[in-house]
Formats: sequence, structure tokens, C-alpha cells
Amino acid sequence: MKKFILASTLLLFTSMTAKAEFLGGFIYNGATTPGGGYTNVAATKQGSSTCKNIWYIVTVGDCSVRAAMKNGNIRSLAGYDVQRENILGFQTITVKAWGN
Repeated sequence: MKKFILASTLLLFTSMTAKAEFLGGFIYNGATTPGGGYTNVAATKQGSSTCKNIWYIVTVGDCSVRAAMKNGNIRSLAGYDVQRENILGFQTITVKAWGN
């Protein structure tokens, strides 16, 4: 039984590190990663969208770039970043978009 639990735990942690958006730090992670769409246009508006993830099993909310643009009343996207904060498997993902 101990071998089964150890193998299951090992499989769980290795499968989580294979995800592209997982940057490590299961105990704590506070990282901001570049999203894309960067232009030289001066941005006058900013919007954000947030979703929450529990142990990489359940995710609630809308943290898409489109939702961030809608919340900031942005019609032309200049760029966006993705901010992740993870504490013991409880993760908050915030997308910050800016543009005009």
C-alpha cells in the first residue's frame, strides 16, 4: 500500500510539471510571464481578468485575454501578461491586457 501511495504521488507531481503553464513551485510560485501581442502603440487603457485553480483539478473563472479586454473596454490590443500566484496548490491566474 505504501508503494502505491508513493507511486501515485510521484505520478501526480511529474504530470503537473509536464504542463506548459506550470512553472514549478508547488509550495509557492509568484511569477509573471509574457503573454504576447506587444506593439509600439502607446496604451491608454488596461483591463484584467482572473480565475482560480485548486490543485490543478478544478478551475473557475474566466482568465482569457478577451475577458481582460472586455473589462478594460479595450478594442485594439497592444499586449498582455499572465501573472500566476500559487500557494500549496491554490492558484490564482490573472491576465493583464493593455491597449486602446
